[in-house]
Amino acid sequence: MNRRKAIQQTAYLLGGTISASVIAGVMSGCQPTGEPDWTPQFLTKEQAVTISEIAETILPETDTLGAKSLHLTEFIDIMMKDCHSSKEQLQFPKELAKFEEVSQSAIGKSFVNATPEERQKFLIEHEKNALANQQETGEKAFISKIKELVIVGYFTSEYAITELMNFNPIPQKFEGCIDIDTPQKIQVGIEGRSA
Repeated sequence: MNRRKAIQQTAYLLGGTISASVIAGVMSGCQPTGEPDWTPQFLTKEQAVTISEIAETILPETDTLGAKSLHLTEFIDIMMKDCHSSKEQLQFPKELAKFEEVSQSAIGKSFVNATPEERQKFLIEHEKNALANQQETGEKAFISKIKELVIVGYFTSEYAITELMNFNPIPQKFEGCIDIDTPQKIQVGIEGRSA
């Protein structure tokens, strides 16, 4: 499976819409380095901690790797710095601050200080309200933007492509001397089109 196919499958999960800046970023090869001493380039350290907890709440570690293990906060930081417009870059910190205000009001503490159960319950309710407002205003909700980045980052990661999806590396194995009982179709091209 290649990145283009991973994006197509991720689009199905997100209801068919992925923003142009996210597609451009993934297609240009935006991937986290996974360095343990990584320093955010776009986000502040405090923002990175909040984004990390939001991402882990959306995709927690289970029997598969979660958002933190796959360094999706770094992916989001790279995407915001390199692939989003200056307008989106200016809006992001304001939207994150508003998210924190709503979280503080709903939970009684910051999102980072909430328990995993409180975070999950809050995100479900917050997303429901945000989607209702999104339909009225036509503006993509902040939580939808974060969810998009988290899911795209996850499903275009090497781990997801090689471990969770039907990965078929190209070029395929060559077997030159084998008996063929029935006519076979030959697979060619990156996307496995049959000849």
